[in-house]
Amino acid sequence: MQRCQSKKMKENKYFLLVGTYTNGNASEGIYVYDFDDTSGQMTEVSHTNHQVNPSYMALSNNGKFLYAVNENTDESSKGMISAFAFDDNSGQLDFLNTQPTNGDAPCYVAIDSLGKNVAEANYNGGNFSIYKTDTSGKLWPATQIIAHTGTSANKKIQTQSHVHSTIFSPDQKYLFVCDLGNDTLYQYPFQLNNLLPVNEAGAIKYKIPAGYGPRHIAFSPNARYAYLLNELDAQLMVYRWQNDSLAYLQTVVSTAVEDTANADKGASAIRVSPDGKFVYTSNRGKANDLTIFAVQADGLLKEVAHQPTGPHPRDFVLDPTGHFLLVASRDDNTVRVFKRDLKTGLLTQTPQMITLPKPVALLFAEKSK
Repeated sequence: MQRCQSKKMKENKYFLLVGTYTNGNASEGIYVYDFDDTSGQMTEVSHTNHQVNPSYMALSNNGKFLYAVNENTDESSKGMISAFAFDDNSGQLDFLNTQPTNGDAPCYVAIDSLGKNVAEANYNGGNFSIYKTDTSGKLWPATQIIAHTGTSANKKIQTQSHVHSTIFSPDQKYLFVCDLGNDTLYQYPFQLNNLLPVNEAGAIKYKIPAGYGPRHIAFSPNARYAYLLNELDAQLMVYRWQNDSLAYLQTVVSTAVEDTANADKGASAIRVSPDGKFVYTSNRGKANDLTIFAVQADGLLKEVAHQPTGPHPRDFVLDPTGHFLLVASRDDNTVRVFKRDLKTGLLTQTPQMITLPKPVALLFAEKSK
């Protein structure tokens, strides 16, 4: 399938970055596309060279530096995290350096608002690491490596800790860490300017029902609510965020479609619309769809619809304008573009589509003005 051609590249405001799995295919790693926010068209402008399995990515607030986990699991290619200089005018990525993640299968990365600390999660390692950056954007060796222990009552998959994400609170005072393996959401006090920014002893632990498998947490734009997506049982939990803690409100179902004998329904990603009025989740396994929820006046969610996608929608993203939603379908090597109705939240698939090997993560970057 041919990649779409942009009509007026110089007028476009955003780049789309796509992380991929590279094992067993011809992918070069991270791809950068010019994105037309009026039509959804995409045109490739650059890519990395021979980056291995760069999946989840995080961009510094100033748009100058990109960090990506190299999601490796075997002895010959251990988990790593890579830093790049990003030219937000041309879309070019320049490799800076790499550091070991100190745990296999790194699967998530986040950077604080000042660009001083990078936090990444190691799924197989059952731990997470914190890195300082220098003024050039390079990563120092990890300053903190924090391991989790414990398992779940569900022994089919959750036989050990599986740290799945590291997400900063909106006020940057806390680092939230989802552990799929022991059904726990951790809230760590975080001091951006400290050499050891994570206060491990001060952690608040929210126990999640056994077998849920917490994967990702997302905050509303107004920072009043938090939404916790659980991968294994595909339950979406709603919390009120106030007084520096989470107060449980509601649980809704992301998908009821059973998948495997391992009791994994495969809920994968969660996004909140820019106006905070809708929450979207993706479901892999046998469902292969998105679930759309409307946010009610009291913060509770109401299911609106399900939108079919390609196979294995591991990640998706809304463009900054909120008019489009893009889905990375790993198993048919596509990124599909959906038009989004701002009033209803409903999605309509457009003809716009790109093909590339094993896309697994999506990220928008604003162009320099």
